[in-house]
Amino acid sequence: MQNVFVYGSLLFTELAEKLCEKSLEMKAASLSGYKRFSLKAADYPAIIPDKTSTVDGKLITNLSKEDLDILTFYEGDEYLCTHVLVRTENDEIMPALAFTWIAGTHHLAADDWNPDDFKKEALEYYLNDVIPETLKAFSDQNSPF
Repeated sequence: MQNVFVYGSLLFTELAEKLCEKSLEMKAASLSGYKRFSLKAADYPAIIPDKTSTVDGKLITNLSKEDLDILTFYEGDEYLCTHVLVRTENDEIMPALAFTWIAGTHHLAADDWNPDDFKKEALEYYLNDVIPETLKAFSDQNSPF
């Protein structure tokens, strides 16, 4: 079982659960040593190392290999699954994976990503279109036929 720190679209429980097709255990957490940015021409964020910053997010606990596979597929090739330590809301330090940006800083906007803006402008689209399309593409890719 694996823990994953999320800081973008997967902060929305309904989206993460629809993607993994099950109920998930999530709790508030923070990741020191990284900074979150909006991406130019995208509605999702990225994190990169930054020793002076901390990213607030959530920790999804006890994910199976299959869950991690679909999350990795969803995140795509622009992210690297990185081992990190996060601090939970109970001040507990826990190991986790985080999807860190590897596609170049030229894609980063100057501002932080705003979850409220995502909720207003993109959540419905992700729930109704992006997640179903992702699940179908993942299934097609992993089909023996």
